[in-house]
Amino acid sequence: MIEKKESTKQFSERLKTLVPSGSGRDFAKRAGIGYSTVHNYLQAISSPTLENLVLLARAGNVSVEWLATGKASLVPNAQAHALSVPFIDNSTKKLIVDSELLSTPDAASLVALSVDNDTMYPTLNYGSVLVIDTKYKELKDNKLVVLFQSNNYLLKRVQVKLDGVYLLSDNNVYPSIFVDRNASM
Repeated sequence: MIEKKESTKQFSERLKTLVPSGSGRDFAKRAGIGYSTVHNYLQAISSPTLENLVLLARAGNVSVEWLATGKASLVPNAQAHALSVPFIDNSTKKLIVDSELLSTPDAASLVALSVDNDTMYPTLNYGSVLVIDTKYKELKDNKLVVLFQSNNYLLKRVQVKLDGVYLLSDNNVYPSIFVDRNASM
C-alpha cells in the first residue's frame, strides 16, 4: 500500500500536468478553488477533499479516477483520436490534444511549449500552450517560428525581405532581429 505522503506527491505530479507553468491562479479560478489551496496541492503539502477533487478534474478536463489514482483514462470518455504531445522542455510532461484539431495526423513531429514571456503579446499570452510541428524547418513570411538560443526558446514572427529575414515580436517593446540571407543559421 502506498503511504499517504507518497500518494499526495503522486497526486501533485498528476495535477502539475494539468496546470501550465505560471498559470496556477487561472487554474484555481477555473476550478472554483482558492489559489492557496491549489498551491498546497501542487506542492504536495495537502490532498484535496472529494469535492475539490471533482472540481479539479472538471477544470482539467480529466477523469476523477485518473486524477485521484493515476489509473483509468486521463480524459473522461477518451476517444481514439486523443494525442499525447510531450513538452519540448520536459518530455515527461504531456499535453493531451484532440487530433481532429490538428492539421497533421503525425504526432511524432509534435511538441508542446508553454509561453513564458510576453514577446508575442497580445497574440500569445504568458502561460499559453503552443503545439509545434517540428517537421517544418523553412522560414515562411508572417509565420511564427520557435528558435532555441542561449538555453531559451524564442518565439518570433517571420518577415521575409530580399536581403534576409526579420524576426519580429508582436510586442513592440522588443526589437526585431535581422538575419542576413547569406548568414548560416
